Amino acid sequence: MKKYHWSDAHRLQTAIRENRQEAVPHGTEGFPCASYVDYYDGRQDSYPWQWHEELEIAYVDRGQVEVLAGDRRFLLGPGDGIFINERVLHSFVRKGEESVSMPNILFRPVLLYGSQESVYWEKYVKPLVLSPALSCAPLKGEAPWQEEALSCAKKAFSLLTEEAFGYEFHVRAALSDLLLLLGQHMPKDGAASVTSRTEMNRMRRMLSFIQMHYREAVTVEQIADSALISRRECMRLFQRVIGTSPMQYLIDCRIRKAKQLLLETDGTILHIAASCGFQNQSYFTKVFRERTGVSPGKFRSGDRAMVGEENM
Repeated sequence: MKKYHWSDAHRLQTAIRENRQEAVPHGTEGFPCASYVDYYDGRQDSYPWQWHEELEIAYVDRGQVEVLAGDRRFLLGPGDGIFINERVLHSFVRKGEESVSMPNILFRPVLLYGSQESVYWEKYVKPLVLSPALSCAPLKGEAPWQEEALSCAKKAFSLLTEEAFGYEFHVRAALSDLLLLLGQHMPKDGAASVTSRTEMNRMRRMLSFIQMHYREAVTVEQIADSALISRRECMRLFQRVIGTSPMQYLIDCRIRKAKQLLLETDGTILHIAASCGFQNQSYFTKVFRERTGVSPGKFRSGDRAMVGEENM
């Protein structure tokens, strides 16, 4: 089972499908569970919007992270954690100047219930993963059960890291205890997110359209048409779920792609600007500096001292 550091997690971003589903496998068919440590700093300070079939448990070791999950926002500090249900659109963003270290575990619920004919599926896992009220759940130690859930997550992560004989049994037990706690304390259906499944499906289609066409001249009307909704509804959904406008998200997508090319290729600034949908190099440099605090050239050179100065 491979453990990823941030440089590897960054490369995983290229494995996100056009519909924003994360394409990289987590674990194996026999043991569908994997652990990672994500690092966020001045050069790579976020993970893009994506979704996956696995459940996710993450907690912060160092720094502060804003978790965006569906239409909900949470600020996590050291010791805080988050549970994210399957197929939920989410993103992580570093907050503040301190670098972030965030262990996380992704696993398919079948690891815990085995068969849908089992009592584990019908009585415990099914109500949790299909609950419209549980897209995600912050774990901040504000109640004893949250502290216990975080302890289960840390135990599972440690077991996955050490891989001692029989660790799979103990990981499954720790994650089962964690899900049982979530099931006992999850909100009732009346507390469901204000964003419906239909709206989230529309968001997935629009994010997919942007991912496929970010190199082109894209309009809000085209983004809305991709989900068969009006321009006004498109603007409303982006503001509610993503927290920004469609065009600002498009620009962010282009800048994220440009960062990747600057770090991983030897292409010229002009070529990278054009390949990411910017009309000319001067506009690209202006927008890149506004978003990152440094020019594309300085970002590529990795001059962290310069990055710090320009962000002040």
